[in-house]
Amino acid sequence: MARKPTYVIIAEELRRRIEARELNPGDKLPSERELVEEFGVARMTVRHALDLLQAEGIIARRRGRTGGTFARALPPMIDLCADRGFIDQLQQAGVEVHTGTFFAGEKAPPRAAVRAFGEDELGPVLTREFVHYANATPAILETVCIRPGCEDLVGDSSLRDIAPRAGISFEDVITPSVASEVECQRLGLSHSAPLQRIARRVHVDGVLAAYATIVLRPDAALLRVNSAPASA
Repeated sequence: MARKPTYVIIAEELRRRIEARELNPGDKLPSERELVEEFGVARMTVRHALDLLQAEGIIARRRGRTGGTFARALPPMIDLCADRGFIDQLQQAGVEVHTGTFFAGEKAPPRAAVRAFGEDELGPVLTREFVHYANATPAILETVCIRPGCEDLVGDSSLRDIAPRAGISFEDVITPSVASEVECQRLGLSHSAPLQRIARRVHVDGVLAAYATIVLRPDAALLRVNSAPASA
């Protein structure tokens, strides 16, 4: 088995300290120089490790006289296979969530939705675009494209409120990515900030009824897929 890169090992150790509450939210991490001495590595290796933790949303870096690297509270965990929707899970974790709609109407779907629907060409489809705020911070973007003829199957709510249940199933593809210019503006992120992206196919009574793209800031939530054990 290939050995993990050194920066990943360092990131895992610092993450362990935060998870074990050896470093509490707001505590200052050792300086880069101190980490270089502790782990016996180059400063660039330490910076790669800190970049990884910052992308996960569990540390924050501040400049200036009172700056440094600080531990943050771990983001809540969202289980994509749970019988509760994203919003319910965030609220159960103590996050105050509200949703704004910034588009509802017909527009040309992205190529990924056209391919998912199995069409060569597709005109404008019913599309809804939402921004979900976590503790008043824009944290999640969602775009839902509804397959023509399936409007009544999907309804008019955000798919993030819906969990898999009888008659409704999801196929999720999760990819790390960087924010586009529009996503940076809507989520208040710096240029090319890291994101978690979910491409979701929604089946209702066996019919592919909608295609959704869900984009999360990494400090908004961590994603988990917790599959049920196979039956004997």
